[in-house]
Amino acid sequence: MGMAENEGLYTQELCYNQAVGPYECLSLPWWVRTRKHKTYLARHHCQIVPLVCGEEVFKRIHIDLLAARRSVDIITWGFDPGMVLVRGGSAEDGIRYGDLLKQIATRKENPVTVRLLLWHDNAASYAIQKNNPGLYGTRVPTIGAYAGYYGETHDRYNREWFDEIFANKVPKIVLHTREVALKFRDSALAGEKYKISPIDGRAGSIYPTHHQKMILIDYETPARAIGYVMGHNSTTDFWDTVDHRFQDRRRETLYKKNPAEWDSKLAAAADEAQDWYERQMRSMMGQADQPSRRKAQRLMEFIKQYGFTAKPYQDVSLRVRGAILYDMNHNFCTGWAESEQATSSLMNAIWMTPAGLAVKAAAAKAATEQPVKVHPLVQDRSRFKAADFALKDCHHSAQLLRTYPAYQEKSIKECYANLTRLTHHYIFIQNQYIQYEEWATYLTACVEKLRSAGYTKPIYVFILTSTPETDGMDLATYDVALQLGRSETMKVEHEEALKRAKRGKAKAPITAAELEKRGIKALMASMWSGAEAPKSPRDYEETYIHAKVAIVDDAAFTVGSANLNVRSMALDSELNLLSQAKDVAFDLRKKLFKQCTGAEGPAQFGDMETTFNKWLELMRENANAMANAGPLKGQIATFHVDRQPGPPVI
Repeated sequence: MGMAENEGLYTQELCYNQAVGPYECLSLPWWVRTRKHKTYLARHHCQIVPLVCGEEVFKRIHIDLLAARRSVDIITWGFDPGMVLVRGGSAEDGIRYGDLLKQIATRKENPVTVRLLLWHDNAASYAIQKNNPGLYGTRVPTIGAYAGYYGETHDRYNREWFDEIFANKVPKIVLHTREVALKFRDSALAGEKYKISPIDGRAGSIYPTHHQKMILIDYETPARAIGYVMGHNSTTDFWDTVDHRFQDRRRETLYKKNPAEWDSKLAAAADEAQDWYERQMRSMMGQADQPSRRKAQRLMEFIKQYGFTAKPYQDVSLRVRGAILYDMNHNFCTGWAESEQATSSLMNAIWMTPAGLAVKAAAAKAATEQPVKVHPLVQDRSRFKAADFALKDCHHSAQLLRTYPAYQEKSIKECYANLTRLTHHYIFIQNQYIQYEEWATYLTACVEKLRSAGYTKPIYVFILTSTPETDGMDLATYDVALQLGRSETMKVEHEEALKRAKRGKAKAPITAAELEKRGIKALMASMWSGAEAPKSPRDYEETYIHAKVAIVDDAAFTVGSANLNVRSMALDSELNLLSQAKDVAFDLRKKLFKQCTGAEGPAQFGDMETTFNKWLELMRENANAMANAGPLKGQIATFHVDRQPGPPVI
């Protein structure tokens, strides 16, 4: 049944809704319900504040960490202790994340216990994902992040920071790692539709990840407790402003070649020989000796040749307070109890040997045969109830959602299904990956039901995503674009589809005009920044959309870590927040629309037709501007991919 399997759980009944008025009313059933597993309850008396892009998010986190008095619990897919959260004129200008954590953990008054929970399977996954730069120093081969290599100063800081933590030099910072057991892969993917290459795709799918991102501060003091449900990873390339300035030097300088290789022994010997020769020549000519500048000049040449500014990043996170923290704590404690304390690079290498793996397997088997014990952290926090965190003067409601293969949870998938079936005017999705074909199919089915019931207004679909980071993701992206009437945005696949249709092998791709007759007006855009006076294609850069946001009808929204793809809907652990706080939904929509186009769009619950058409016009104008070295207006352009698709991966 796919995304329709829980439809029967949402039967409408007359109910009292305090937010609407003191009378019986028909309230839309936004809260997620599922048949196969438990979900977190909706929590009330909460406060939700969306924060867009790293500058806003990390500045607020920095302030909240300094104000912490008891505990800081962090879950993240990637952790970079060398990143600077609040930046001056450059990426290195400010306090590093690792120093900030050490500062609050070692101060004399109110030292804070920091628990840091990272995803890390083994040396192989570390080399592939490179999500925790410096975690195992140079013993495990790391070839830099997808974006490029870190500079030597940043890289050295990371290695030394992790070494300190492993050596227990900062006892109040405790680092744990966890993995998603491969045994959950098949059950998680059961019933899911996807394309996969037998070799390339299979290799990727054997590494399900813990992709959640959250922070919980001072849970032991409910009146002070604060949480974050995040799209952002805690790595330096996620720092950016909402303006996404072209080559902003406050974003990190990365390198196409490993900076550790620029100062080789051979190069140092050549410097020494040349310096000796120049000293001899100056001495023979009676000139004063001068300090050598060859090494500095060679470094500048390396930076000029291989250095580049990290690309712009678009992301959204939520700062939350109130009863929702009770469920966030449950999620953290669940992960902490299932994790293990991180080990040094040497111990990690030992555990990866056949003997080490055998010992781990035996220990795991023995553990399953022992009576289940309550983890001390779980026991300590069991004294708190959700009501302890309720904020009487705050009236936002929220529901915490997870994808969690170990418990077969797919409540985020059900969230997208329910948001889609409740859409009556528009749905806005800004997401790193728009690759879940089942969602696009369900969208058209839901609109068909509306039309068959006599609903005649169009459903506007705003899709913002990035060029897939690998060509192995292209076919899955195309499957969605095809159903949204935007097949032409992916040139190679579209032309092949037209050829197949001409040969009578398949139907011609549905066009936007044809889809509009069925009640859906859809667009697909990407985000770009450019120089003030561009002269060539090099003066533009695509903003990498990492956000995971969906807003429906200015009435409800979800934000978190989950992408719209098979991995996030089924295979990886994820964490999202759903809310029907219509004031937050409207404010977030206005903020994101203004960021993209310079205009907030219509008044709340207003008609989207004019705004939709303006988006299409602006997207075309900016696409033409980039083709002709013209300045950009706003930050959106027509989504476009022109390359041969690769073997499909999950």
